[in-house]
Amino acid sequence: MKFHKLKPVETDRLQEGVIYYRRWTKFEKVFSVVGFLLLFTGVGIVSDTILLAMYLYCMDKVDVSPVGEPEKRLLIKKHEWDHYRHVNGIGYWHQHQPRRIKAQFSHQ
Repeated sequence: MKFHKLKPVETDRLQEGVIYYRRWTKFEKVFSVVGFLLLFTGVGIVSDTILLAMYLYCMDKVDVSPVGEPEKRLLIKKHEWDHYRHVNGIGYWHQHQPRRIKAQFSHQ
């Protein structure tokens, strides 16, 4: 049996002057549902802590879209998104809300 080396996933780049917001990936949605369901088991808090640690370790790319164009999805590196959020003052809890981000940029 011969193994083939997998090619790395290509990531996109953010464009200057475009306002972006973060999208929920399928990976995040699945982890959220599994974490919620594990919370009601006998070892809920312990298993959720382990699951959260795995999620934070595995998460290296995020899905973003320009505000007003939800059909256009870009896959970028998480550290690039964190830098974009920091430079533009987008809060951690508001990064998934396109209306709030658009309003924030219109007030600047």
